[in-house]
Amino acid sequence: MTDKLRIQEAENEARQLIKKLQIKALPICPFKIAEKHDIVVEPKGSNASGVSGYLIRCGDVFGIQYADHIDSPGFINFTVAHELGHYFIPGHPEALIKGKEGIHKSKSGFVSDNIFEKQADNFAKELLMPEHLFKDAMNKSGSGFKAIETLASICNTSLTATAIRYCLFSDDPVSIIMSEDNKIHWCFMSESLRAIRGMQWLKKGSIVPPQTLTADYNKKKDNILNNVREEGWSNINEWFEDAPNVEMQEDIIGLGTYGRTLTVLHTSEAIELEENNEAQD
Repeated sequence: MTDKLRIQEAENEARQLIKKLQIKALPICPFKIAEKHDIVVEPKGSNASGVSGYLIRCGDVFGIQYADHIDSPGFINFTVAHELGHYFIPGHPEALIKGKEGIHKSKSGFVSDNIFEKQADNFAKELLMPEHLFKDAMNKSGSGFKAIETLASICNTSLTATAIRYCLFSDDPVSIIMSEDNKIHWCFMSESLRAIRGMQWLKKGSIVPPQTLTADYNKKKDNILNNVREEGWSNINEWFEDAPNVEMQEDIIGLGTYGRTLTVLHTSEAIELEENNEAQD
């Protein structure tokens, strides 16, 4: 099975769980779902780098722990939902915990290349922000970064997970970028941006464009640790090679002890594809 199909499998497991539990409104509480399945959830002190959560097995009994250094209620919810993914997705308990007793350490939040972690991340976003409920909330939340903040509050989810979900469903040109120091970790683009012919995607490990507001922001570690918010403007062709010369708002926020920066590029103005296509001819 390809990674794409395995991710779809994980998302479908979340949808089936929502249907089974007859959940019809936001927010969706992963703690309550765990309780319904006799799974104890509690915080845990952790010094392990990047580890956000744990799935614990003792015979037929399961428990979930989340790292107590996490200072975001939304990310705690996402971490618990991620561990629920490891519990519910077929084959995960057996693959991740050998035998009847053991602990699996997770790195949630779309930071791992491991397919099991990717599946659990996508299970979590589908569980906490199901498409039909999320789109209804989007229609009432405006646009851009303020909409993402509003939706994160409605869903009790992290800004990162909410931003990715928003980007997926937005009709506007939107890009969500995660960076650390001068390196890109990942980039998501809305359908209207992906439709621009010839524009190059940002790849993992590529350099944050030095002329951007994000590049300056990342030079000061206190910005990230203190969740400093900055707003500015940049041209999309400063970020993406062979993109049209279109100005977009650049909103930035540091993710605290997580050590990374979330950048949201957005505009409510349609990008004329002809302008870029002519430049390619």
